[in-house]
Amino acid sequence: MEEKIRRCVLQVLEATAGTKGEGVYLVSLSIKGSGKGTSIEVLVDTDTGIRIDQCAFLSRRIRECLEVEEESDGMSGDDFNLDVASPGLGKAIILQRQYARHVGRLFRVTFREEDGSMTEISGHLREILFPEEENASLVIEPLGKKKAGKKVSSENRTLRLDRVIRAVPEAEL
Repeated sequence: MEEKIRRCVLQVLEATAGTKGEGVYLVSLSIKGSGKGTSIEVLVDTDTGIRIDQCAFLSRRIRECLEVEEESDGMSGDDFNLDVASPGLGKAIILQRQYARHVGRLFRVTFREEDGSMTEISGHLREILFPEEENASLVIEPLGKKKAGKKVSSENRTLRLDRVIRAVPEAEL
């Protein structure tokens, strides 16, 4: 069943590329449960940020495709719950492609240092270096610490993507 769901999702994304699905790519697909209790979560995005109407449009198309597929298995659209959404703030970055639309935003990044130790920093994503290559890196401007009421600036950190364990965009307060 999982393969049928994945096939439907990818088929709909490809078929709607010239319509409201323009530029939409699959971030993740999660399937929980089975039979009548199946819950399907489809996270999608675009390079400029996906709109609610695009999610609704894709949800309808994916549901239609799944219902056609499920008829052959004796199931109906009432037998599964489908949620099509954007990853949003607070969700870890999954695909390298997602970083581009978050330049300038606040991030919490956990990464592995050269010596193997793990470090977590919070700061603004300033740049993505060599985004199309294997040795891609992120430039993070760490949040400055306050000393005696004055903000002390920290030097930018360049982090190789292959050392990033988790990167989460956060809301600015």
